[in-house]
Amino acid sequence: MILGHHEIKRLINERKMIIDPIDDETIREAGIDLRMYEDVIIPSNSPLNAWTLEWIKLPNDVIGFCNLRSTFARMGLVIPPTIIDPSFEGHLVIEIFNGNDKPFVIRKGTRFLHVILAEVKGAIPYEGVYKGQRPPR
Repeated sequence: MILGHHEIKRLINERKMIIDPIDDETIREAGIDLRMYEDVIIPSNSPLNAWTLEWIKLPNDVIGFCNLRSTFARMGLVIPPTIIDPSFEGHLVIEIFNGNDKPFVIRKGTRFLHVILAEVKGAIPYEGVYKGQRPPR
């Protein structure tokens, strides 16, 4: 089951899911938007790893499916399939590929990633090397 706006807000209000900082504008109809941690310039025809501004902590029965916001997809950017595992916590690192002939700029705080959240049953909590990751300071 995909989680809608009201269920996402309930999980956040009950502190079962953490998104920090949270902005009500980023809680969408059926998912959440995440923002860029810092200004990035993605070279032409090249990938770049970008950090999310938000720290995420998912409960062990929720999984996230990451998608580039369609505004950016329409401008020639793409991301590989990216999953946020149940119980993951940390900032996300998302590879963005710029398929344009010119560099592409995304400013700090811009909503660039849309995450669809879904209930998962019988998952093993994430304990991998990226748990707790933070952007370099």
